[in-house]
Amino acid sequence: MITDEQRILADKFQNLHSGKDMFLLPNIWDAGSAYIFEKQGFDALATTSAGIAYSLGYPDGEKISFNDLLFIVKSITRRVKIPLSVDFERGYGETLKEFKEFSRILLENGVSGLNIEDGRSDGTLDGIDIMKDKIEILLELKKELNLNFVINARTCTYWLKIGDKNERLHTAVERGRIFKESGADSVFIPGVEDEKTAEQLVKSIEIPLNFLINSGLYDFDTYRKLGAKRITLGSGTVRYIMDKLINIALDIRDGNVSRLIENTFTYKKANQYFNGAGDDQEKNKNLCK
Repeated sequence: MITDEQRILADKFQNLHSGKDMFLLPNIWDAGSAYIFEKQGFDALATTSAGIAYSLGYPDGEKISFNDLLFIVKSITRRVKIPLSVDFERGYGETLKEFKEFSRILLENGVSGLNIEDGRSDGTLDGIDIMKDKIEILLELKKELNLNFVINARTCTYWLKIGDKNERLHTAVERGRIFKESGADSVFIPGVEDEKTAEQLVKSIEIPLNFLINSGLYDFDTYRKLGAKRITLGSGTVRYIMDKLINIALDIRDGNVSRLIENTFTYKKANQYFNGAGDDQEKNKNLCK
């Protein structure tokens, strides 16, 4: 059931995309990580499909079930009070009917945005008509549910390194423009690693563009100067956390628990930190200083 509160959150999320300023949308993978980023003052959140998969013990790429994804999404929307966009990959279904049903279920569980992509596990792209059909379905759901959620359409042209440099730019621009014409609210092009390409994409597609930080292009001021609208972290944060956990596991295996003992985030501090999801943002930020 769509609530008035959810409609307000969806409108707030839309406003972030239509405003003058670029915004950072941190990627989270469970209710705990979502709560942390909300508490630290972020305006909205997005799931990372890789992060959710890793947290459940699987690799990325729709290796988990839709019910697994739904369980995580429900746990997040119960705990946070800011807009949430869900990385829906290719839709977790084999048919457009399933895509619409799964989309509806996510939206009816508190979601303010959906990210859909054209990248296939075999390293190719879905036909453009498939993405057009999916965007059309999401537009139908906007009307049926009376919910102005954000449709973020992703092309994996650069992520999967489709073609040479010129082909990638041509394909990304072509698909971005078609996504825009089909009704997407923003376009996501991960894998862009240089300023010139990012600038060309922004100027050529003329829709709020979502970029993913990487080792080649990660400075927020640079993205802002280039005209990017939405910056995401992808699986960067969860991979950082998992790397630390793997190393701690190795320490513990070898009988070394010093890092655990020396940890200043005590049991008492942890309980205090995670207490009070209803606290206003200013109190939350002050608590963490």
